[in-house]
Amino acid sequence: MNPTLSLTLSFLLFAFISNLPSNNAVQQIFDTNGKPVVSSKEYLIFPADNLKRSGLSLNKVTDDSKCPVTVLQKNNILGLPVKFTIPESTTDNIVTGTDLNIEFTEKPDCAESSKWLLFVDGNTQQSCVGIGGPGNYPGVETISGKFLIVKHGTGGTYKIGFCLDSTGDCGYLGLQVFNSGEGGSRLILTVTDAYSVVFAEAIKAPDSVIPAEGNLNSALPI
Repeated sequence: MNPTLSLTLSFLLFAFISNLPSNNAVQQIFDTNGKPVVSSKEYLIFPADNLKRSGLSLNKVTDDSKCPVTVLQKNNILGLPVKFTIPESTTDNIVTGTDLNIEFTEKPDCAESSKWLLFVDGNTQQSCVGIGGPGNYPGVETISGKFLIVKHGTGGTYKIGFCLDSTGDCGYLGLQVFNSGEGGSRLILTVTDAYSVVFAEAIKAPDSVIPAEGNLNSALPI
């Protein structure tokens, strides 16, 4: 990580790291049906104020990219399902304040991995959520870390956080439209505009084909 980016990111995280709850107050996470969220099931992630109308999709990092690895929250789709796993743990229950891997259950063949990561957009210097590995981001800074989920408000409403492997500092994810042509909002690391989410258990659908190039819309269309 270059010095300028490191300083900017450290300042960004310092602004709200104290808002993350202690791991001593872990709670079971529940889906929209009130059932415990577990690592053995798949889930759709929706904004809490827009249930079942804005799901997760993938798009290219830049116009020159061939592989869709940028995560978008896109309107009018159910979106791609994810799975949550706790590193080096055999437990099935997913709880708040615990380091997690988040990954899509399907990915383009061109993506090195289906796991979520953060990369730095070269035009805006915003840290965005993507999938894949270093080979999918030539000339683009990627940030190593773990995701976590924290309780927010009442009922089954949560925020998604991200903690740096290098320092352990943590922050939240928010939404931002970078380009109207992308058709949705990117998930970004933010100081003031974190968004709340809910988790809906995904229903199995017939096999779908994921394109190797262009936009990856929905494996589960409405």
